[in-house]
Amino acid sequence: MRRALRAIVILSAAVSLASATTIIPMSVEQLAGKSTQVMRARAMQSWAAWNPQHSIIYTYTTFQVVKAFKGAAAQTVTVKQIGGRVGNTVQRVSGVRQFTGGEENILFLQPSQDNDGTFIVTGLVQGNYRLARANTGEIVASNGVPEVSAVQVGTGEVSSYRGSAMTVNELERRIQKAVQQ
Repeated sequence: MRRALRAIVILSAAVSLASATTIIPMSVEQLAGKSTQVMRARAMQSWAAWNPQHSIIYTYTTFQVVKAFKGAAAQTVTVKQIGGRVGNTVQRVSGVRQFTGGEENILFLQPSQDNDGTFIVTGLVQGNYRLARANTGEIVASNGVPEVSAVQVGTGEVSSYRGSAMTVNELERRIQKAVQQ
């Protein structure tokens, strides 16, 4: 009995590790450099759909642009993320945070390779800073999510990715400095 329980625990841990997403950490400055659009935006609506091959579900979210830091400032943009729900089918990618209507984010974006007019988040989760009010009243920005690991270039060391958290003023200051260089 103990052996079976032990095997189940080990198997569960292995499945949990296998489903994690691994990224190479990027600084705010690196994200700004790799992005064609950087903006503060508010999520308006989301929907999910199959790709043309009916093999991948994407979730699309339309954002109202509140403030543009880099790129041509449109009033709205549509962000495409892998994963979502269509009917009874759910596809989920560890580390991809779904957007909620009304939430504000600072987004680092680049055009989708599908040339469909949508954008993808630069660096997967790293280019999606969710804004929230802290107990102190300050607005803080964080791009951390569970189930993500970081691999250090050079050493190959893998560790848990906690993301970056800072005040929105600090994040905006760093973005403005990065896009001016």
